[in-house]
Amino acid sequence: MSQGNIRSVRNYIRISLLLLILPLLYLLLWLSIQGNEGLTYFEQVQQLMSYFPESMRNPFGITLAFFGMSTISAVFGIYGYLKSEGGYSGVMSLVIFTVAALLAFWFMISLV
Repeated sequence: MSQGNIRSVRNYIRISLLLLILPLLYLLLWLSIQGNEGLTYFEQVQQLMSYFPESMRNPFGITLAFFGMSTISAVFGIYGYLKSEGGYSGVMSLVIFTVAALLAFWFMISLV
């Protein structure tokens, strides 16, 4: 594998990971709020939205943004896998792609 190809695969992995951070944190926050069974669904959504600035408190818009981030991360992950020649970077790209695709599916279902 050439040095330039190794750098490009690493960059794809880095971009994919950066794009996955916010959707993963959002999902973990939602799961922790959803664990509180004393709240109704609408109270849970209000509590989740309270973590965002007033101008961004739109559940549909936030979900759409995280769907886009997860989808783009999956694209970079699969492209990094296709550019790699196996080994650690190939496995890492495939794992990132799988996680990103699952998150994109989760957010897509949330939009419906």
